[in-house]
Amino acid sequence: MYNFVIEDFEKIDVKDYLRRTVESHIFHSIEWMKTVKETLGLSYKIAMLKDNEKVIASIPFLTYRNFIKGPSALPLHPSGYYDTIVSDNDRFKNVILNKFFEYCLNHKLYTQVPEINAISGYKNFFGYSIYRMRIERTSPAEEQIINRANIKRSKEMTKNSDKCDLLCYTGGLELLDKFYFLYLQNMKELGTPPFPKSYFRKIIENFPQKAKIILVEKQRQICSSSLIINVSKKELYTYVICTPRLYKSGRSSHLIYIQAAKEAQNLGCSLINYGRSIDGSGPAFFKSRYGLEIIPLLIYSPYKNWVVTNPKKTILRHAVTIWKKLPIPLTRVGGVLFAKHVI
Repeated sequence: MYNFVIEDFEKIDVKDYLRRTVESHIFHSIEWMKTVKETLGLSYKIAMLKDNEKVIASIPFLTYRNFIKGPSALPLHPSGYYDTIVSDNDRFKNVILNKFFEYCLNHKLYTQVPEINAISGYKNFFGYSIYRMRIERTSPAEEQIINRANIKRSKEMTKNSDKCDLLCYTGGLELLDKFYFLYLQNMKELGTPPFPKSYFRKIIENFPQKAKIILVEKQRQICSSSLIINVSKKELYTYVICTPRLYKSGRSSHLIYIQAAKEAQNLGCSLINYGRSIDGSGPAFFKSRYGLEIIPLLIYSPYKNWVVTNPKKTILRHAVTIWKKLPIPLTRVGGVLFAKHVI
């Protein structure tokens, strides 16, 4: 008989948890959970499936009142990542998902579970896709991106991006202020509340060997940036990419993609993940021009009418329009209140 329990991450058996998640990505790590709690004020809980007191499957999730969805239980939020469930086998994954859905329904909690692999017996929903590229060690990363680009203009822009007067830097906390300057402008243009600088600072501090900032500069003016995270032995994740229109210069957005691929290759990664995008959106179209592998993100939910939360197609579009008109000091303050509510 399986036993399903929920525990605060601070109270779990850390030694056993580390043993079980040692091969998982960093968003299952204790350090990540501490980062979120210390900077966003949200505390993770761990849903666990036990067999004779032995944990055989688990799901980390945040539970709080979301302004958009109401009381919620959101696995891996706000990483935007997938592979939510750590389990000893697929059968246990099926069992814990069923128990987790029962828990959410009984407590009237909204939830959505992101995966890229199908789970038997459950309907999945579409709306997001992951854009990634396999990195070979036998040729330069930039050549691999150029060869994959499926639109002539993108191919030429990418090919010439590292031959123009743009400079590229990779570093850590010393680049944080410049990164955050671009990030605030980028989020304003998108109409999306920004996370506080402390959030990114803590990510870099807690993962100094895995989290790096890439900056692109033209004549001492920064024009593009990215926060990259080596999330596992094989994968580099571009958690944030910022190329605001106000500061964009020529091929800066193309150079960011190339530099991220170079970093992935230098780290010995076989995959670079350029993040998820809403299907049919502008960012999705931009990424598709690079010939990236498009992986549908499978969303599992106990609700029959789940749909992707697209601000442009809901009443939220009015909030987006207003947000774009606010001065950055106000969006920065507002982000402290609202960023964690964007799903």
